[in-house]
Amino acid sequence: MSEVKRRVTWMHIVTFAFATAISYVLAVVSSLIFPVLGAPGVSALYVASAIYVPLGVWMGLWGALAGYLSCFFLGLYPSGYSVVQSLIWSVADFIEAFIPALIYRAMRVDPDFRAKRPWAAKMLPLFISTGTVLLLIGMTVQILWGATYGEPFTTAYVVLVYVGSALAAIGIVMGLLAGDVRTWMAQILSIVSAAFCSGLWGAGTLTVFNLPPPLPAELFWPIFVGWVLSDLIVLSVIGTALLVALTPVFKRTGLLVRGWWA
Repeated sequence: MSEVKRRVTWMHIVTFAFATAISYVLAVVSSLIFPVLGAPGVSALYVASAIYVPLGVWMGLWGALAGYLSCFFLGLYPSGYSVVQSLIWSVADFIEAFIPALIYRAMRVDPDFRAKRPWAAKMLPLFISTGTVLLLIGMTVQILWGATYGEPFTTAYVVLVYVGSALAAIGIVMGLLAGDVRTWMAQILSIVSAAFCSGLWGAGTLTVFNLPPPLPAELFWPIFVGWVLSDLIVLSVIGTALLVALTPVFKRTGLLVRGWWA
């Protein structure tokens, strides 16, 4: 029997447009509330990546394009970069979603984040969801009180972020041991590769090469380290939680893209 030919539908376009808009809003909020000092548009907790990176896993180039466009508009406002600078810099977020999409497709992984053992089926979602809740509580504490009053709220924010990240990391290891090994290996490779490569391009184009670079070259390392750590945290915690929760939904609705566009 011949395989049914897949095509782009209005659901792909609407999902892409919605994800792009949400990513832009979260990018603006993240860069204003959790800034990396001296680097407009760079955030120490870039929550937007938790939207377009999973979308890259689910919908291929739609996710990469959502990342690119949301970062492009972020570069223009409120970051204040020129159109040319933003066009170049925004490739960082395209890369960040494209690499996971490429890894999953190159490894021929049909994403399956379910745990196959009864004890893990209960514990894995608990660890990942609890980590996500703690991270979100930490962000709320910082937004409402830490940014204005400082200590002890800033310390509480940091502790909640790292405890949440640790719990999510335990959940990921649990998935690797008790779930679909190929899926979780692809996820781990995606998180690390996306964070590193996106940070390299993003920090590099802001400080070393662009037309012209908008920031001093000596800021490369602080921006790069802040960028990579931010992505590792957000993708491990919120990004993984969304993949675990919503992958079955994308499969049921036919939105899961097997190729690059359909």
